[in-house]
Amino acid sequence: MTSKSTATPTTTVSLVTTVLNEREGCDVFLQSLIHQTRRPDEVVVVDGGSTDGTLDVIRAHSQRDPSIRLIEAPGCNIGQGRNLGVKNATGRIIVSTDTGCRLEPQWCQKIVQPFIDDPEVEFVGGTYKIESHSSLEEIIGAVTMRGVLDPIDPETFNPSCRSMAYTKDLWQRSGGFPEWTPVDDNLFNLRIRQMNVRRAHAADAIVHWRPRPTLKSLYKQFRVYASTTGHTQLDAGATRYNLRNIAITVCLLAAGFLHPAFWIAGAASFLYFFVYNYHSKCRRVAKRCKLTNAYELAMLVHWTVVAGDAVGYLHATWQRIRRNGWYAKMLQQYLNPESTGQQLAAQ
Repeated sequence: MTSKSTATPTTTVSLVTTVLNEREGCDVFLQSLIHQTRRPDEVVVVDGGSTDGTLDVIRAHSQRDPSIRLIEAPGCNIGQGRNLGVKNATGRIIVSTDTGCRLEPQWCQKIVQPFIDDPEVEFVGGTYKIESHSSLEEIIGAVTMRGVLDPIDPETFNPSCRSMAYTKDLWQRSGGFPEWTPVDDNLFNLRIRQMNVRRAHAADAIVHWRPRPTLKSLYKQFRVYASTTGHTQLDAGATRYNLRNIAITVCLLAAGFLHPAFWIAGAASFLYFFVYNYHSKCRRVAKRCKLTNAYELAMLVHWTVVAGDAVGYLHATWQRIRRNGWYAKMLQQYLNPESTGQQLAAQ
């Protein structure tokens, strides 16, 4: 039986977020909480072991605002941190965002409103927009974030924890966030969709998110993202396609040492798979951003994403092979409706 949210205008709301070494972004995030038209009843911040002064920022804000609670959990991953935060939250509704985001003043009010309008709603996806500090960040956001070049379809959109809300009861019934893989947003979305609960999309519940500032940090980001794909093999088609194209291109270029004609074939392979295939989107990004060298930078961003995705996927796939079916077992347990609650019960 599905439990209803039974939300009312006085329903308690807990904001849960995780953080690790994000001093500046954490301060911006906590400052934006002050201006919320509907403030959360409590803010639970789980720190994974920051060493850059982030803890000092959180403590300073909590001294001024007793609703902010800090939980220190050095070494925990994102899934563990989120589960720990929700477990310790007292609110009936959990609103989720990232400490690197800036919340619009009506964000909390807007993302909670669907629960009040419809007591059957148990999950709400919000919206996020780019807040770039450089030309490269603007282009990275345009290339990598859904909703920038094309409108979001609420029926197919899987929101990240950057802007998300759900009932604590749903979190308990779902088994919580998976803790056995680095990135958990998509798996949590998949689990919620599998449960067939009432969902809503709050298009006006907006957080502003800063993209990665460098290509190096972007590469690391997508290398981590690809870990879950490698561990679960879910939605791996695009990654495998790119890996195949990389292999074809590298083999042709290597064969050029045997005959120069293969170098021409390798160059043609690269131009087709890694220039032509991205040409249309890069033109759209350049048209939107209207920045010098926007097209070339967008192409570099694509290549960086492909590289990070390929390396992360291969490394995680090797981990999957070495663990001899363990990841497959964990995925099956997480998504199996008969195992609801087993993950939390084992914690």
